[in-house]
Amino acid sequence: MRRAHQLGRYHLLDRIAFGGMAEIYRAKTFDAHGHGHLVAVKRVLAHLAEDDDFIQMLVDEAKIASILRHDNIARVYEFARAGGEYFIAMEHVDGKDMRTILERCRQKKKPIPPEHGAHVAAEVAAALHAAHTAVDARRRPLRIVHRDVSPSNIIISYSGEVKLCDFGIAKATLSKVQTKSGVIKGKVKYMSPEQALGRKLDHRSDVFSLGACLYEMLTRVPPFTASNEMDLLIKVRDAKYRPIGDLVPAIPPELEAIADRCLTRSRAQRYQTAAEVEADLRAFLRRYAPGYSRSHLGRYVRKAFAQEIERELRMLEEFVLADVVSDDVGENLIGGRSDEVDAAAPPVPFQPRPSTHDQLGAAPAGDDDGDPLDDDDLALVTSRRDGDWDIHGAHTVILDGARPRPAPPPTPAAARRTRTQPPPPPPPRPRSRTQPPPIPSRSRAATEPPLRRPLPTDDLHREDTVILDRGRLLRR
Repeated sequence: MRRAHQLGRYHLLDRIAFGGMAEIYRAKTFDAHGHGHLVAVKRVLAHLAEDDDFIQMLVDEAKIASILRHDNIARVYEFARAGGEYFIAMEHVDGKDMRTILERCRQKKKPIPPEHGAHVAAEVAAALHAAHTAVDARRRPLRIVHRDVSPSNIIISYSGEVKLCDFGIAKATLSKVQTKSGVIKGKVKYMSPEQALGRKLDHRSDVFSLGACLYEMLTRVPPFTASNEMDLLIKVRDAKYRPIGDLVPAIPPELEAIADRCLTRSRAQRYQTAAEVEADLRAFLRRYAPGYSRSHLGRYVRKAFAQEIERELRMLEEFVLADVVSDDVGENLIGGRSDEVDAAAPPVPFQPRPSTHDQLGAAPAGDDDGDPLDDDDLALVTSRRDGDWDIHGAHTVILDGARPRPAPPPTPAAARRTRTQPPPPPPPRPRSRTQPPPIPSRSRAATEPPLRRPLPTDDLHREDTVILDRGRLLRR
């Protein structure tokens, strides 16, 4: 049995990645309804916590990613400080990153099938286009450039979802830390020529990096390799690589042409937008693999990592939460700052412990407006817990559909009419043409179900009263 370590709202489980700047954990947390969720927590290494520029870079990463809403971008919940430690909480994608998948392909000496490579690249292109065209609340372009599109930042879930993550060195108009001229950031093997030269970048740099990832998915090797970093920078700067067809002759020429256009040294000759890359890749898939869907990719990944999946499931069952759970959720460093309202992140939907909603009984299917209960409705409360207002003076609603609701009191006009004339008979029930006439019976009680008597008012108010939305009742 393993015990989880609490950090803010999250209980850290196993470590799934480690780098020179941070370590990433799988963690568990709870939403407002008490349901547990897995998230990924990137915890900054202790020796970097004192670097103000590095911390601001992480603030920029969380701020950029938290305002991006796209199915192919891993969501960021918060960048926080708790117990003297800095960390980013983000969406947990249950799967493997592309770097790990490529390592498995190299071990088996089999490249990723072309249809899978084209689909993954198309999904990443869609994510990049969403980031490149993102705007703030005032419709001003953010001009986001990821600058680190690489296999380690592309995650494939076991269900076939593709997520782009890690905007750690992304640049946008809302970034406070500006890269100095000539300073190179990113993984050199997947850089664009202009990035390797330290020049000013635009979204076409990400298109080049996407082409490098597609090249490696199709061939199992990066387009640029060298024995040292200086020679590697020269190769990236010149954008010279072996043709895909020389390494894997079976690759369709149409797909090779798409990768080559992404890897063009001249920005003017390259694809001008990631949306153009996605369109060409989707068109190739329709011709090469009609009916392809993400479920095909999910089956491919699950088959390649079947043993790892089973081992991870057994490992997660071993963890238990700490005996004492703190309510200290730390300080969210990107949420709700007035000077950056256009880029402020929404409230974090998690808390460190399960809520007590389930202790109050099951929630009903809907509230008094006929819609299912949502986050705007108040939690269920019982009348015994409210002493500041007259609960029995409010309008009473019967939640049990089997009981007839008491009829409203008659109006004065209706009362006078009742004393002077009998009420009109109820309209006859329409009879179906195919339904036979009812069989006459001697006893009326034998043909009609007995009516349940309304519950007396005194008995009704002795029962527990459940309020779905106290605010609505007070407004009546």
